[in-house]
Amino acid sequence: MVCCLIIALLLPGIDVNTLTADLHVETGMAYINQGLYDRAREEFTAALEISEETHAAHLGLARIAVVNCSWATAEEEYTIYMDLKPGDYLAPLEMSEMLLAIRGRYPDALNYAEAALALAPLNGQCWLVLANAENRLGNAEEAVTWYTRIIIEDAELADEARVRMGSLLFQQGNLSSAREILLPAAVSGTAEAHHILALLYMEQNDDLRAMDSINRYLYIEPNGLWADSARICLEELSSGNPLNN
Repeated sequence: MVCCLIIALLLPGIDVNTLTADLHVETGMAYINQGLYDRAREEFTAALEISEETHAAHLGLARIAVVNCSWATAEEEYTIYMDLKPGDYLAPLEMSEMLLAIRGRYPDALNYAEAALALAPLNGQCWLVLANAENRLGNAEEAVTWYTRIIIEDAELADEARVRMGSLLFQQGNLSSAREILLPAAVSGTAEAHHILALLYMEQNDDLRAMDSINRYLYIEPNGLWADSARICLEELSSGNPLNN
């Protein structure tokens, strides 16, 4: 940072305060990526003390609040950022993702997802958060339409869309379609796909495939969210006394 400031002092027309504030924001975002949230907050606060025009600092503060589950603070910071940068899709996108974690805020999540999509209509992440919002609201047909588009058009997000869509189809009782959607994600090593497939095979009383899926899930995520329940299911299946019998 010091070197950049020295260079700035030597160049005419450079606003040192703006440059300094921007460097604080850049450092803060780097700290977020490293999980150093307290240090990141210090950087964003310093940026705003130097220049209130450092709009991205509000985005950074919102992200820290989300990590800390401080929903009201996050919503306030996102709203400030959206007012300052109405053309940026990131804040409504992230706001929608946050609200999907709060029961009762799903309609608001859909509204923000639609706002993000309007600003970035070709962005796959916007498609995904919109699909998830439709899914949470029980609009299965709309959700499946968006998940399908992601699977076809966005290779980077395809596996996540397959997991979401496969889970939805499984909950609807459409086991064959769920399996078809989930298998490519499982082949590519997506742990959650193996978890849902295990549940699907158990529903079909296909114990061998269920055990294989559980083992694959535990291999990928031995300390994952469903690891404990997966081990219990595996023990029951191995003993010949599956839980659903």
